[in-house]
Amino acid sequence: MLSPRPPIIVILGHVDHGKTTLLDYLHQTNVTAGEAGGITQHTRSFQLRSTNHELLTFIDTPGHAAFSQMRYRGSSVADLAILIVAADDGVMPQTLESINFIRQTAVPFLVAITKSDLSAADPQRVKHQLAEAGVLVEGSGGQIPAVSISAKTGRGIPELLEIIHLLASLSPPQSDPEGSLESFVLESRLDSKKGPLAVVIVTNGTLKIGQPLFQTENIGKVKALFDSQGQPVTLALPGTPAEILGLSRVPAVGSLLADKITSPPATSPQTDKTQAEASAARFNIILKTDVAGSLEAVRSSLGPEIQVIYSGTGDVNDSDVLLARSSQSLIVAFNVKVPSGVSKLAEIEKVRILSSNIIYELLDNLNKITSPQSEETILGKGQVLAAFKIGQDRIAGIRCTEGVISKSDTVKLLRGDLPSGTAKIKSLKISKNDVISVKSGTEFGAIFTPYLDFKVGDNIIAIVTHGPTRS
Repeated sequence: MLSPRPPIIVILGHVDHGKTTLLDYLHQTNVTAGEAGGITQHTRSFQLRSTNHELLTFIDTPGHAAFSQMRYRGSSVADLAILIVAADDGVMPQTLESINFIRQTAVPFLVAITKSDLSAADPQRVKHQLAEAGVLVEGSGGQIPAVSISAKTGRGIPELLEIIHLLASLSPPQSDPEGSLESFVLESRLDSKKGPLAVVIVTNGTLKIGQPLFQTENIGKVKALFDSQGQPVTLALPGTPAEILGLSRVPAVGSLLADKITSPPATSPQTDKTQAEASAARFNIILKTDVAGSLEAVRSSLGPEIQVIYSGTGDVNDSDVLLARSSQSLIVAFNVKVPSGVSKLAEIEKVRILSSNIIYELLDNLNKITSPQSEETILGKGQVLAAFKIGQDRIAGIRCTEGVISKSDTVKLLRGDLPSGTAKIKSLKISKNDVISVKSGTEFGAIFTPYLDFKVGDNIIAIVTHGPTRS
């Protein structure tokens, strides 16, 4: 018999627009929640009990471009979406991508304009940009709810939760707790001590300890269940996230676990290059990541010159090193441990291990290793002091701190010590006057092409390249 279940709410948006800060705040308001964990590189889910004692299930998705499929999975299983847009940055590439996912899945949604406490906040500009993207919010000619919030101060959070309840009440989600089990795999990984693990959201039926689980065949039996806070539970009802211990293999992210054989074949991610791609590949890697979603994200970002000899989840081990030696491969490790004994073996076998816990840093370093590189000469350096918009152009106010920066120069954008984009200078002005170049100590305005996601405090480096060489 169908009965109401907690609404499943996905949070979508561009990287660094405040999704994690919002979830941290919501965690603090939930009296049953423990400390909030890191919620940046994985699809994470948790439940909170709101002020009217109703349960809400939240799914967080990372904002980096490499995690597109993880965002799509989150939106496809959700009853409701929250589109996060920062009041200072406005609509960005992953914002537009999230809007597209929302349209594809036809999930009801609202807009949360975050960081409204900042001095650079401009909610009206955000609403105008959303309208240009086809999202008309209330007060701007449309019916999509929009609320300005600050996850640091809590301003607007009660209104946000109130709108969530209102939208959920218009079409209350229902499932049959006594029906056939359907649980959607949000995340999966191979733990060195616990074996294969999967984080699921139950969409129908009830997940219980001792229950056999199936895909195309039996995939194990539920030996233990843990809620979103890591606490052991005996069952998980519809709309509830849970982690399963007792699987015989790591299930594919986005697949279903059921109480009978119903799903199409689902294999753990492995190397599946076509013959043409394999022949074009000229650099072998062995890829190890913490969870299957990250594995998928990294694999989808690899160029055709890279051949994945083996991929899997879990820490780097001796077998990976020996396989890398025999196949002349680089080991690429994302967000996993490389034990000291394994590092020593790699040193003996002359196997290189590239390791990072930040995906864009990993991909950038891998690209430097595998792709032809050009020698670079630094012409000048500068720091972004201001960001503003005139018409359709976003302008960076910059101070040249070293050397000379010229119009048409290629520039690299650095956020901290990490590269964040490359573009050319389209326009260079001092006050309102066009100039050809600026020297150290000069403040100027610059427009970049293609679009560059700069922020105040970022640094730019003007470069000239000379001939390709392999890094």
